[in-house]
Amino acid sequence: MKKLSIIALLMTVIGMLLWQPQLASADELTGHSHEKGLRYLISKNALVKDAKGSYRPDANVTRGEFASYLTKAMNLEATSDIVFKDVPDTYVHAKDIKLAASAGIITGYGDGSFKPNAAISRQHMAVMIERAINYLNIPKGTSSITFKDNAAILKDYRQAVAIGAQLEIIKGANGYFMPEKNATIGQASSFIVRLMQLAGDPDAAEPNGGNSNGGNSNGGDTNGGNTNGGNTNGGNTNGGNTNGGDTNTGSSKYAVKEISNGTLVGNQGFSTFEAAEKAVTKNTQVIVQSDKIVKMSSGYVVTNNYVALKSETINDSLGVAANTEMEYLSSDATQVKVRLAGQVGYLKHADVTLIPFSMSKGRSYYENVNGEIKHTLYDYNTNKYSSSYVFGKAPSFMKQGEKYYSWDGIYFTNGNGSSKGEAYNYYQFLPARAQTQYTAQELDAYIMNKLAEVESTGVSSYKDATKKSKLIGLGKTLKDVEEKSQINAMLVLALAQHESAYGMSNQAQDLNNLFGLYVTDTNPKNKKFDSVVDNINELVEKFLQPNYITPGGSTGKNFANGAVVGSKALGFNVKYASDPFWGAKIAGHYYRAEKALGFKDAKNPYTIGITTTTGLNVRTGAATSFSPLFTYARSGMPVIITSSATNGWYEVLSDKLYTGKAFVSKDYVQVINTVK
Repeated sequence: MKKLSIIALLMTVIGMLLWQPQLASADELTGHSHEKGLRYLISKNALVKDAKGSYRPDANVTRGEFASYLTKAMNLEATSDIVFKDVPDTYVHAKDIKLAASAGIITGYGDGSFKPNAAISRQHMAVMIERAINYLNIPKGTSSITFKDNAAILKDYRQAVAIGAQLEIIKGANGYFMPEKNATIGQASSFIVRLMQLAGDPDAAEPNGGNSNGGNSNGGDTNGGNTNGGNTNGGNTNGGNTNGGDTNTGSSKYAVKEISNGTLVGNQGFSTFEAAEKAVTKNTQVIVQSDKIVKMSSGYVVTNNYVALKSETINDSLGVAANTEMEYLSSDATQVKVRLAGQVGYLKHADVTLIPFSMSKGRSYYENVNGEIKHTLYDYNTNKYSSSYVFGKAPSFMKQGEKYYSWDGIYFTNGNGSSKGEAYNYYQFLPARAQTQYTAQELDAYIMNKLAEVESTGVSSYKDATKKSKLIGLGKTLKDVEEKSQINAMLVLALAQHESAYGMSNQAQDLNNLFGLYVTDTNPKNKKFDSVVDNINELVEKFLQPNYITPGGSTGKNFANGAVVGSKALGFNVKYASDPFWGAKIAGHYYRAEKALGFKDAKNPYTIGITTTTGLNVRTGAATSFSPLFTYARSGMPVIITSSATNGWYEVLSDKLYTGKAFVSKDYVQVINTVK
């Protein structure tokens, strides 16, 4: 018996020695620098083996894959009718892409595509990560963190990179971020596991606070993942309120407070939004969640970051820049209903700040300065007035010394909210088919004078502008475009001046790109043009002509919201730029050129009308018996009227490239008085 016991013991020891090395079976991920993140994605069923049985940790991650990883890690479920033309239902990640788009985590290109199979760069990932941070309500501040190659990061993306770095989600190497470098599946997994650690996902937490995967290359996630910090902040996934987010409210999630002398007082706590809502009895009361106002009786809304607003008004998604003021309509526990220049839609609480009028420290405003309309902008990050621009003559109702406010740049009120007047800036609402009266020689002379002016400011970016600017000598090209394509030469010049910093931007100098083509808030593409002439032709032939001017568009997405630079209410600005004042700023360039050259266009102006109905046909003759040339799908479209009404019809310039005459029923067009 004793011998048998000894033999059994020896067999046990030998068995343990033989088995111990296989406790954790080695695979291609064992010891990988991003092992923790990769195994996290596997646990979420986000990462699967390919046909060869590999997880491909060092392969470039695609846009579709990264969207899928985020969707599964965040357990996104709510969906909407957002679709991309190159993501069919049969695409492997189609459902996840739709869920991520519905949550506002991803957006597509201007032509309605998503390009799911394209490799994603590190800066693109940073933007999506920032949106995920907002969606998950992870606390963040305004970060000043920069990398040695910060200048290589697209300007609009630097905030996203800085915030990600501050939260230690994003890591660089030797002080460099390498923004344009394509990210690998392994790197993507590390970004996501760090994100979900901060969100409090227990599957992402470091075991016992240790770094079981040798994760120095994972950015020191051992202590930053925050077995302590991650769980303490874990409640932030739900707003951080379950465990006493509001002072003196115990376990309450919401509080009702009152506005008194511009501050919030009181702290009546409630466990649900609905209960707090029932307790509000006065217009001076607001509902607060984690010191953030989530419901008020009146005020305005400011975007915290770039957002995609799905407009119910025109059934389209609009890009909107950070720091944009909108009308507040209503809100519930999950979203805020807003109106931007007449476009009604919904945004998540994480994307916006609600400001009651009585708590406002400053707002963007308009004023009459020596007969010109000046727009002064307010920066809500610094709580200071940041910049201003002049874009035309002031309307007659504007008195000097008074401030005026407008949601759309058309209808203006005073400080009390009383209506003061309606004004259409001529250059902002002048249809693109207009022709400028200036010659190529006059345009060239103006360009050189303007370049000398900006060069004289001493600003380093304008050094040697009169020698290096890509605008030099473009007069003939612009007039040729006007003749061939029927697009105003001065309008194209104004657009180029604004988008290229007078031909001196890096994109203009290095890529011959005067118009920011293929550069959006989420998907920059550094396409190089052989010449600025090629760049102008591409603007006209692939953007303005087919999609922004011709009604209906040609890409399946209707970008033609009026053939004017306009605003977020109508015109190119609805879809072309996220800056809601982009159209007004373009108009300002046109106005300053006019001012320098003697107002030839303003002294012999076009008559402009606005359509008043949807489904309005523009016909080849002045009767319903003539065939429609095209149809305006929406109302409020600007048209140039070239002759007085005949038999109830106006002759107009066609928004569709067409050399014949076009007519529209007088009953559905209202002539407007423009300020010029």
